[in-house]
Amino acid sequence: MGRHMRIFGPEAFLLAVAILAAPGIAADIPKVDLPAKIAASSRPFTYDADGGLSGPGGAFIESATANSQFVLLGEDYYLRETPRFAAALYGMLHARHGFRHLVVEQDLYAMEDVLAPERRGDAKKIGKWVRRYPGSFEFGSDQDIGLLALAGKLDRGPMAICGIEQAVGAPRYLEDLARMAPRSEVRNEVEALHALALKLDSEPTYSVNFLIAPGTLERLERLRSIYGAQPGSRADEMLLGLIRSAEIFGYYRRAEAGEPVGLFNNTVREDWFKRLFMRCYRHMAGDGALPKAMFKFGSNHMFRGKNPTQAFPIGNFAHEFAIANGREAYGLLIVPLIGTGYGDIPAELRVMLPAEVPLVPTVVDLRALRPLQRWLRAPLKEVESTAFREIVNGYDAIVLLPGEGPATMMLSGLRSIG
Repeated sequence: MGRHMRIFGPEAFLLAVAILAAPGIAADIPKVDLPAKIAASSRPFTYDADGGLSGPGGAFIESATANSQFVLLGEDYYLRETPRFAAALYGMLHARHGFRHLVVEQDLYAMEDVLAPERRGDAKKIGKWVRRYPGSFEFGSDQDIGLLALAGKLDRGPMAICGIEQAVGAPRYLEDLARMAPRSEVRNEVEALHALALKLDSEPTYSVNFLIAPGTLERLERLRSIYGAQPGSRADEMLLGLIRSAEIFGYYRRAEAGEPVGLFNNTVREDWFKRLFMRCYRHMAGDGALPKAMFKFGSNHMFRGKNPTQAFPIGNFAHEFAIANGREAYGLLIVPLIGTGYGDIPAELRVMLPAEVPLVPTVVDLRALRPLQRWLRAPLKEVESTAFREIVNGYDAIVLLPGEGPATMMLSGLRSIG
């Protein structure tokens, strides 16, 4: 604090309270029955016959999200029960709160294909498309396909599903770019890149070997320069998407090779998420209504505030954007329970969970536990304490899903990468 800085009024009072509450200063720390507090903040729920949420936990989530413009699901990947919960939650949000949009960590143009009239709302037909373009679907499990089919059924608008992942299905992009190519020499270069992409990503699963390969970024930048597409056109957006994706994936490769690229793979990627989301949002808001959307992303992307990989993620953007619109966002951290105990759940999470492992899906209200965070983190190591603070303040609730297991891939017949 600079010597000329003075604090008066409420700020001075709050600073004094903070100092008195610091470790080693407070004379008497009141005892808190933490297991009882956690139990009181935990509510079980079930899935009703229509696939929605029932029970005390279902009623709690419905009430807690009533003023939300955005509901954010932070997940682990390639699991079976998590998309099932996501589908039930989205069904409730649609029916009770007027949500019309699902925003996912999936390729933009792959989600356009999902909503094409010939396969919209049909999980089997979507599965066949995933089999045709496996690299376009980062999450192509039966359960994720079921969620996409549901979203396409619940709302018939063009923005029922919005994918804001960087480009992942290069062959799908390059096919369109070849068809739109203005000249034969441009088409020849696109087709050469397409052949290389098919060679490098030939496995029946999601992969980005082409986009991460040395030299890909430079070839894509050259292609854009000779293509001559009008800014804002579909061709130019596809080219820019491929370029940005090759840049982002390239940071992973360069970091592994020892190059000092910081955490650009995270920070640049989050910025790209925000730009693609705003592209979708402008279309969502075209009829003048306030768009309401559920996000489903890896948990690192859904934090309020800075996430553990030092980016201000799309989740934080959604919280701030909702405030700007006079509403709020609500974040749910999915914690899958595999096996019979808390087993591999890290300490910073275990201190917030019920003493007995729940046998049914359960939601834990973190807003109710935030005032107790000093007591909750007392047994944690310093690094665990930091992670604990990020979670308890970055999410509004934890959803525990017992009996979790690997996703299945029967609809597409592809090999899972989970």
